[in-house]
Amino acid sequence: MAPKFSKQPLLALLCLTSAFAWGQSDKGTAVHSCLVEKGVRAILSTDAGWANATNAFQQRIPRAPAAIAFPQNKDEVALALECARQASIKVSVTGRAHSFQGFGFGFAGNLVIDMDAFTDITFDESTKQLTCGGGVNIGPAAKFAYDKHHYHYPHVRGSHVGMAGSIFGGGFGTTSRLLGIPSQNLVSVEFMLANGTIVNATPGSDLLWAAQGAGPNFGVALSTTTKTFPVPYETPLNYTLSLGKIDDDRATAAAMAVQKWALDGLAPNELSLRFSLREADSTGFYYGDEASFDKALAPLVNSLNAIGINATVTKTIQRSFWDSEIAAAGPGMNDPQGGTLGGRASHVQSWVKTTDSPFTAEQLKLLISAIRAFNRTDMTRTGVMDLWAGDNNDVKDSEHAFAHGKNLWLVRVDGIGKDGVWPSDGIKYMHDLFKPFEAALKKAGLLRGFVNYVDSELSVKEWSSRLYGKNFAKLQQIKAAIDPSEMFSGFALAIPLPRRR
Repeated sequence: MAPKFSKQPLLALLCLTSAFAWGQSDKGTAVHSCLVEKGVRAILSTDAGWANATNAFQQRIPRAPAAIAFPQNKDEVALALECARQASIKVSVTGRAHSFQGFGFGFAGNLVIDMDAFTDITFDESTKQLTCGGGVNIGPAAKFAYDKHHYHYPHVRGSHVGMAGSIFGGGFGTTSRLLGIPSQNLVSVEFMLANGTIVNATPGSDLLWAAQGAGPNFGVALSTTTKTFPVPYETPLNYTLSLGKIDDDRATAAAMAVQKWALDGLAPNELSLRFSLREADSTGFYYGDEASFDKALAPLVNSLNAIGINATVTKTIQRSFWDSEIAAAGPGMNDPQGGTLGGRASHVQSWVKTTDSPFTAEQLKLLISAIRAFNRTDMTRTGVMDLWAGDNNDVKDSEHAFAHGKNLWLVRVDGIGKDGVWPSDGIKYMHDLFKPFEAALKKAGLLRGFVNYVDSELSVKEWSSRLYGKNFAKLQQIKAAIDPSEMFSGFALAIPLPRRR
């Protein structure tokens, strides 16, 4: 017979859970009443439109905010923050809800501020800088810059993704090797702080430095301003470097050949390259003429053929630079809303290797073997490596909050639940699959990661080291100065105050 006290912890847990839920509901009602009283549109979970308002790309992680506010202007954002202060709840800000970790909605019980109304886009002819409201998508911003000014800004590969969030998380796209990653090109951010004041994070300021990798920690991003560049080439080409069906050893040898080609300085900045861990093919774009592309790729093709791999190149010259943008980021680039949200139940992991600590053949084989050993019917997986090294990565880790100096490869693997359902053991399975690979990396030195693709299950100690390295202590000091009440700490990648690490 079970001891009589065996049910007591469960009963206590139920009581605590009920009390927590009641407390959250009570705060939600309070903040909602405050918002309505001040004339800010807001909804609760019992209101029509809640399901649509809480829809997100990441469907694995539940969204359970206390309330959602839809401010129409800066004054209403300030009123929303005032209501949050009065209700003593934390604030999350969502633009286009594309976070792989659900950071836009954050923890249960937050007040979510939806920036859907902040979609103004302007271009400064004198500085060639693009300013976008906090609710602007990649597609509309890129089309505005191209159609009206024939300029381009480096961005991620997703037309519906929000500008602000993708920039704050580093960002990486097909022109990043040539022009720098989005966070590098961030010029300024207009933030509203927890007390409702507006500040501009400008070049040379600690706040801009912090925003380049950790922006959501400090306030509501009312707008971002980024550098733009003349269209890099009018008729780029996209290509596929196919290797046929090859085993793990030959796929490893192929990846090592690509790495050597890059480290030897033979990969031009104008070229993007994404290596598939499953097929060992490489795809990308070249922002230059066909003859230069052929000349640049020839040494790599020759080295692959020399080790017995039959490498073939297919290429298509795009009719215009804009066609290459659509090919890279999707047909939503032509849509006024940037296309549709989409969504999936998934889990992402990422690792980064540097030019001073490149992959060994052993490490690459562990990675390739892991992705190919995947054996589930209730999930699928993807795995890619983006070549990073280029002249625009000649930066020091200390120059931006996100430490990315000397980055060579960006590795990303995803587990994706079938039919939008995430299996209960999915995270453990994906972690176990890549555990030998990660152990080999750890043995060789410090692990590095990528903010946009950070594993949602990492501890503070793990993600702070991988993403920010020696910059983390400075980030904590800035957090303490800018958001001492931790109003913007209601998500898993929140920078803790110094005393709480």
